[in-house]
Amino acid sequence: MKRFWGLIAAAGLLGAAAAATNAIDTGREHAVREDAQRAAEAAGQRASDGLAAHVAELKLKVQNAAANPRLQAALQGNVDAATLQDLFRSEVWWQPFRDEFKVYAIALDGDKLDILEGMRAAEFAGEPLVRAARGRHEPVAEIVMGKGWPYAAAAAVAPVAERSVAPVLVLAKPIDEAAVRSLADKARSAVLLSDGKAPVLESGDDADRERLHRAVGSETKGPLFLAPDGSWAAVVSQLAPGLWMWSFGAAAHDSAGGGATPKYAIWGAAALAALIALVLGFRRTPAPAFGTDPRLTVGNTVPGLGAERVPSMPGRGSEARGAITGGTTAGLGDAATALHTGPAPLAATGGTDPNAATIFGRYTLLDRLGAGGMAEVYTAVTFGAAGFRRTFVVKRLRAELARDEAVVAQFIDEAKLGSTLVHSNIIPVFDFGKVGDEYFLAQEYILGRDMGRIAARMVERHGTALPYSVVLHVAHETLKALEYAHTRLADNGTPLGIVHRDVSPNNVLVSARGEVKLFDFGIVKAEGRVSKTQQGVVKGNVSFMSPEQARGADVDARADLFSMGLVIFYCLTGEVLYRGNTTYELLVRAATGPDVGEQARIAALPAPCAEIVAKALQVDPAARYQSAGEFATALLPHITSAAAQVTRLMHELFDEELKQEAARFAAAAPAANESPPAGAPTATQSMASRRS
Repeated sequence: MKRFWGLIAAAGLLGAAAAATNAIDTGREHAVREDAQRAAEAAGQRASDGLAAHVAELKLKVQNAAANPRLQAALQGNVDAATLQDLFRSEVWWQPFRDEFKVYAIALDGDKLDILEGMRAAEFAGEPLVRAARGRHEPVAEIVMGKGWPYAAAAAVAPVAERSVAPVLVLAKPIDEAAVRSLADKARSAVLLSDGKAPVLESGDDADRERLHRAVGSETKGPLFLAPDGSWAAVVSQLAPGLWMWSFGAAAHDSAGGGATPKYAIWGAAALAALIALVLGFRRTPAPAFGTDPRLTVGNTVPGLGAERVPSMPGRGSEARGAITGGTTAGLGDAATALHTGPAPLAATGGTDPNAATIFGRYTLLDRLGAGGMAEVYTAVTFGAAGFRRTFVVKRLRAELARDEAVVAQFIDEAKLGSTLVHSNIIPVFDFGKVGDEYFLAQEYILGRDMGRIAARMVERHGTALPYSVVLHVAHETLKALEYAHTRLADNGTPLGIVHRDVSPNNVLVSARGEVKLFDFGIVKAEGRVSKTQQGVVKGNVSFMSPEQARGADVDARADLFSMGLVIFYCLTGEVLYRGNTTYELLVRAATGPDVGEQARIAALPAPCAEIVAKALQVDPAARYQSAGEFATALLPHITSAAAQVTRLMHELFDEELKQEAARFAAAAPAANESPPAGAPTATQSMASRRS
């Protein structure tokens, strides 16, 4: 009987794994299809907007040409077509229009074009344009087919007092490769014009254009063409009779990726559990030995041996932080996300003496704050003459990465940029160098806690989120740091174009005295960096990422302002805005922006905050605050006396911890055999040289 139930349990576990992985595949495929459709629709809208702008510009030009006094003078009286045709061909003042427009025409009294230059009358259908211009009494423009090729054409009335029927001027130019390239640039995707049977013009990535070829012929079957695997889609809009425009959109990740890791985990767990079930089912039950504790049999738990579950901050694990490509997470290892959550003695990472310290160059490493895929972070003290001491955070590049040129370049970029950002709300980089083969950088150590830890402690102690006045004050100070970074200029006066790209609760520190500091510029975007983010690679904390950053698109300073809005929401609610079980799900949510349900959660924030956060979290960057300074100004009326409140809150939540931490640093002393290397600057001299 035991064997039977063991087999049943194993089969049930494997069946459950199959059902779970099938559900993952189905959900992932649905999400990928929706993502591809949204991307294509967005690209189509951008292409249509670009075409509309082109047409609007054409209408303005034809209006100016029709109002030209010399043209109106030429149209006075009973001018004949031959005279006007000669004027168009020879007059110097008409030369700019001859150069820009391949086709120009005049309809004098009726709808028929009396003069048509650049094309034969049978090849250019201009009558509808003439009728529309006279009927609307304003310039009109549209896409027309002429000589088997698409043209952008516009018409405007040329009012002449002596004529009972106003002449109409028509200007047109072909939609050529340059025009389609401009549409593709505006769409930020491939664009293809077709006649319903074959491509006419196209521009964009070669692979994406090749995919669009598969959609040609489906123009009349609906506005959307979806690839069989759902990984890409195309939307179509009709520009003129017999002419359509296709726009390409792809899912954020390839449909074949994204689900492998959770499926492997499910199958691995199911296989292990099934194996255990089989072993238990087929194993003979031994007679209990003398003195065996009956509490240790299967199904019982020894009191006191259970593991306590500790909640974690969003984005602290590999599930939501890193460089995301194809649905996987490659941790950047900033390790700085572990800063200021309270240090652990070096013994916690393998040492034997909690009070032991390690000598690293001129720094004495005290406590290991954390580690990531890229670096390890320690608190450290450096000593100088006459009892001088100063506490730092030392970020130490992992030794095995010292030969990885890309990682080293990124680490150097972080150090160089950090040393130039000198602002009261930014934690500066004071030192950079090598000890042996290990690169390191040193930052000022601020006794305090990050906003993620503060928000979590508030929930632990009081079961509530932080007061909005505290949150808005911290946000205001952080925005001052961002405004400084965003507007920073290079030595030659050109903008550096700095974008932090990782504004999150873990990277905003509040000191014991209530000072607010922004840190971790490790994945910043800026001009002049040695390391570059590859196209389509997403870096940052997915839970606090702007839509354009999540899509792997180019970002500007407004991406940081979106992230700031998400930080405010988190601190006010104790919850992240986007919810998902995997990195891929979170990335899709981030790429599309707040949906209806999430907008309702934003609207439920306290009265001063709902409107502020809603504006910061607009998907269209043009609808957000346009600068950190503007955002900070919007917060100013709501933070009166909040600085003192922040200081009181820090003492209430962390007073004892911070005192113990400060005491540990104060007790640190240089090793008995430690002395500065001959000729090496003391810590005091090094600081002085940096100030000079």
